[in-house]
Amino acid sequence: MYKERIEAVINRLEALECDALMVLSSDAHLNEYLPLHNRRLQAISGFTGSAGTVVLMRQGHSHLFVDSRYHIQAEEECGSLFEVHKLGMEGVFEAHKWIGRQDLKPLKIAVDPFTITPKQWNRYQSGWEKTGHRWEALEENAVDLAWENRPEKLNHPPFALGEELTGESSISKLGKIRDMMKQNGAEGLVLTMLDEIAWLTNLRGSDIAHNPVFEAYAVILQNRAICFCHHPDSGITKQRPEWEFFPYDDYLGFIQQLAQESSGKIWLDPEATTMGTRTVFDNSKVLELQNPVVMAKACKNRVELNCSEQAHLHAAAALVRTLAQLEERMESSLPASEAWFAELLQKEYSSEAGFVDLSFPTIAGAGSNGAIVHYGTPSDEKMLEPHEMLLVDSGIQCEGGTTDCTRTMSLGKPTSKQKELYTSVLQAHIRLAKQVFPEGTHGAALDSITRSGLWNQGLDYGHGTGHGVGAFLNVHEGPQRISPVSHDVALKPGMIISNEPGFYETGWGGIRLENLCRVKSLESGLRHHPGGKAWLGLETLMFVPFDQKLIIRDKLSSDELNWLDDYHEKTYQKLQKMLNEPKYLNWLKKACFPLEA
Repeated sequence: MYKERIEAVINRLEALECDALMVLSSDAHLNEYLPLHNRRLQAISGFTGSAGTVVLMRQGHSHLFVDSRYHIQAEEECGSLFEVHKLGMEGVFEAHKWIGRQDLKPLKIAVDPFTITPKQWNRYQSGWEKTGHRWEALEENAVDLAWENRPEKLNHPPFALGEELTGESSISKLGKIRDMMKQNGAEGLVLTMLDEIAWLTNLRGSDIAHNPVFEAYAVILQNRAICFCHHPDSGITKQRPEWEFFPYDDYLGFIQQLAQESSGKIWLDPEATTMGTRTVFDNSKVLELQNPVVMAKACKNRVELNCSEQAHLHAAAALVRTLAQLEERMESSLPASEAWFAELLQKEYSSEAGFVDLSFPTIAGAGSNGAIVHYGTPSDEKMLEPHEMLLVDSGIQCEGGTTDCTRTMSLGKPTSKQKELYTSVLQAHIRLAKQVFPEGTHGAALDSITRSGLWNQGLDYGHGTGHGVGAFLNVHEGPQRISPVSHDVALKPGMIISNEPGFYETGWGGIRLENLCRVKSLESGLRHHPGGKAWLGLETLMFVPFDQKLIIRDKLSSDELNWLDDYHEKTYQKLQKMLNEPKYLNWLKKACFPLEA
């Protein structure tokens, strides 16, 4: 199937006289998690990960570029048809840099301009200046033309959220956005990202699995707010009279007319708009800045934070019940698979009040599968073995809140290696959880602090330490993150971000320990900053016991022990109100206070 599609695309390249096609893991809304009909990278390669780049050469091999989260997965899924480039390894280059190093005649690289940002487009093109390679913008997506039986769009009607979940009306949000537009001299603002549109409209949807968003574009003018979506007549006009709703397919024609008629600047975010939209407007009419929705959405208000706290309590209670049943099953020597655990966890999650959906497909990797950072579908054939560990990464969408939590647990009696490595990862987690930092601190600084203890032992992990999370929105949200990259943003109060150091060894397994936290101001107990800056810290939102069978307490400092014991005390106090059955309360007490058992 994939071989035939590749051949069809190469034939298309020949007809267009293009030398290569770049397929990115994004769509017209730059989604990370895609609706089925836009999963072009998977359609052409079979790769099911959420991030990667395919380069199909008109002459030569097909290439797949993936980061360390997907090294193993890409080899398993695509190694027979594609040369897999494992980014992060020595001598391996990103797709555009690899193209630039090809000692060939100048190449025409085809791309769908509605799947790439202006920032990417310009960065890649500037890197090809010496070689003469250049982009060729396609009018029709070449993968779509070769994709037989392409799934239909879901196109579910959006639904409205009340201020008891959002904390602010859409009218109020629009007023603040328009003020920012005036300050920056913008006549209009175009929004492409679905979570930005959902946040600004106070609407949610279900067009993408696990992401409560709906396919749409938005254009904000000083006297109009227009949303282009699939169900403009679904009744949302009455609930959002401040918005005009038009059919989704009217978007391109509208902005083309706007480009002709507008006399002022149109605000386009170069990292959150596609090149397909950017090319509609003359350079003289474009204001290229991060759009004002980004930071407003990232810094949650008190209502959004309260909703998140409640969602985390529901998620924690369900996870504790599931872990208790897992332990009971393992102690009874009854068979259990990865898929059994994932199904049980979803059942427990769905029983919680306010549950809407998972926030992403559950990762349940046992043994060596735990080394696959974004492990795919849990297997009903991979049984849980007492000598192994189980890594579980899961979360929920729950009436105003989004959760994401990872725990790694021993399935029997842990080995000394398992305990040593688990304790080291836990120390990294505690180091970040306790860290105080001045305002203006970027995530890259915190990433290094978190890894320092692991580095001193010759250990590391290939993913970032933390990603932003939305308020009943996407489980991965920018611009905040804690990672080695230097172009992140300063952390600000109200942001929600993950704390998830790890360790992975191919063939052995993996360890990841993740809680979500909110960034908060620290108002007392510290000296005044010499520069007059405020002190910030992280407040943990998720409370689920760590596996104390895997913790070497003698390896922890007194400060680390105090944090860990305080965390388990809080966990017990918060969750005992959420758990009604004695067997779950007993399990929780034993998990939090094993020395008293």
